Amino acid sequence: MKRRNLLTLSLGPVLACLLLTGCPAPKPPTDALDDAKARGELIVAMDAGYVPFEVIEADGSFSGFDVDLINEFAKDLKLKVKIKNVTWNGIIGELNTGKADLIISGMSVTDERKKAVSFSDPYFEVGQVVVIRKDEDRIKSFMDLDSAELTIATQEGTTGEKAVRKKFPKAKLLRFPKADQACLAVVQKKADAVVFDRPFLRRYVEKQGKDTLKGLWAPFTEEPIGVAFRKTSPKLVAAFNVTLKRLRDDGTYAKLVAKYFPKRGAVPAPSATPAAKTPAKSE
Repeated sequence: MKRRNLLTLSLGPVLACLLLTGCPAPKPPTDALDDAKARGELIVAMDAGYVPFEVIEADGSFSGFDVDLINEFAKDLKLKVKIKNVTWNGIIGELNTGKADLIISGMSVTDERKKAVSFSDPYFEVGQVVVIRKDEDRIKSFMDLDSAELTIATQEGTTGEKAVRKKFPKAKLLRFPKADQACLAVVQKKADAVVFDRPFLRRYVEKQGKDTLKGLWAPFTEEPIGVAFRKTSPKLVAAFNVTLKRLRDDGTYAKLVAKYFPKRGAVPAPSATPAAKTPAKSE
């Protein structure tokens, strides 16, 4: 009995188990591509509501730029799609615990996130901008935001929050679970400005805030967006990159950009996954 205890201590419990009892070694993690093909379904995590990337329709279905992209990917793989609506702060955990095969949710590629997940080639680029009330005369550009007299709202856990903390440390920060809640705080005069991704804020102002809000639309960051995968899924990453190239080559990507971002114009296609130029975004 003493010899067995010594062996367990010296070799570690897993190796000792193998030598003494013949129990099987832990199976290495499988690539999510193999898992998805085995079940016939691609499980996709997103924090729906990041318009126009993800939209929840009245009937509970999902639409948007990201949804169209992932449906094209699933079509290439000959798989069905199951979308899981997950809160932003828990979305990487949803992926890395095996509850989803990938994340597509307007996620900026950052060095911090690359420690936890692998990213596809970038499929879009965003930047942080500022939205204020129309009657606000203290803020002429983002450079005016670093003031103790100002309160800035943004979505928690996003690169918007990181940008505010780094670039405007004197201002008071208000964090919300959703970006539209941050916008509402500005309308209600609970905050002086909202900092978030340009596509979302431009759409929000046009659709819901055109009478009360205005945007300072020159982005003060540049952030590539990619699809996130578990680090054990290189085959699924490679497969998505093949689909993305196909969409660009056959013109489908340009049509989707024109559909969801009609004022954006031509979009250059990034060829790699550079780190974001802000300390870490969107979420």
